[in-house]
Amino acid sequence: MKAAAERGAIHVIVNCETTWYPANQTAYVLVHDRKAIGDMRWNWPFDRKDMELYGRSGQLMVPAREKLRARSGDAGETEPNIPMLTDAQADPLSYLAAVVRGEIQPAGPSSIEVNMVVTEILDAARASARTGKRIDLPAKSGTTRRSL
Repeated sequence: MKAAAERGAIHVIVNCETTWYPANQTAYVLVHDRKAIGDMRWNWPFDRKDMELYGRSGQLMVPAREKLRARSGDAGETEPNIPMLTDAQADPLSYLAAVVRGEIQPAGPSSIEVNMVVTEILDAARASARTGKRIDLPAKSGTTRRSL
């Protein structure tokens, strides 16, 4: 999909409903840009709209659309201020329109890079279910994946 998109100069946008939650955008910045909790672990054990991120040195929890809780090491839990999303970031249709108009490039949780990692995880889950064996990621030996 990524190669076809690049050949055709087509934008591919990952549209998870919770992508448009301001707290999720802030959590993404904390994990991706600031490495706030070290290596990231995703935990969506139920069909819910919340998100929990676990790293080697901390945890981020997004229990609601506009709420973020953070823990790091032995420090207590904090609730950072979350900037509201505006303009194209505020909803999926505005985002899509801005990408199509060339006003922004797909980035963050909606980027092709994130979609490729999600696809890799889902492919590994299917392979594990089919074979009954653990699948280590990245799947190809000797490769490394850039932290998202």
